[in-house]
Amino acid sequence: MELLVFDLKGEMAHFRRPDAIVTHPTYPAMPRTTLHGLIASILGKPRLDGENWTGYSLLRPVRTVTQEMSMLGKGWMGSGGDAFNRPTSIQLIIKPHYRVYYAGDHFDDLKTMIEGRRSHFHTYLGSAFCLTFPILVGVIDAEEVRPLPGATMLVNSVVPADVVERLLPESGERYLPMRGARYSVDSERTFEGNLNLIIEESGRRIRFRVKGGLEGSRYKFFATQDGIQLCLW
Repeated sequence: MELLVFDLKGEMAHFRRPDAIVTHPTYPAMPRTTLHGLIASILGKPRLDGENWTGYSLLRPVRTVTQEMSMLGKGWMGSGGDAFNRPTSIQLIIKPHYRVYYAGDHFDDLKTMIEGRRSHFHTYLGSAFCLTFPILVGVIDAEEVRPLPGATMLVNSVVPADVVERLLPESGERYLPMRGARYSVDSERTFEGNLNLIIEESGRRIRFRVKGGLEGSRYKFFATQDGIQLCLW
């Protein structure tokens, strides 16, 4: 199978978590729904349809900063006028860089669009003020692998927590849990399922023991000719 590889990077990213109202915290990395929405924007679709497998690795460490932003013109919130001004804390990821891997029904169209540096709609990393412009890296050959329960894997991409029986750290790894991100969203903006990811803060490979019971699941493992192992979801 061929995997399309492209990079997403920018000055900042903000993947807002839904469990906060007053402040705007961010997930430490890109949710699946955000990535699928970005691909749909490139293709000019309201949502990504068909069969699609995506995953990504971090090419820069996760670094965040929190700052206050004034929310102006929110008269509908009952402030008594149009000059409502409430300082709001917002958390940003600084200079993110992701390497994305894609396999699915839109392979050829997506490759053509990214290769030509074209997109039907704006592409951004979570929020509209976090613009990004996808850069094609290339196409790689990969073979799907089905690890046995208890097998040890060393994966270059971020990993869903559901596939991990036990992490096997080597030296100096720092893991960031990403909990409660949604798995999918439909045209009515109804979210379904959760996808909890395990992220190594500096983008190092993740070594773990594979959990059993993954047959027919929504996760796939691939291995390239260069020995790179990936998990797509």
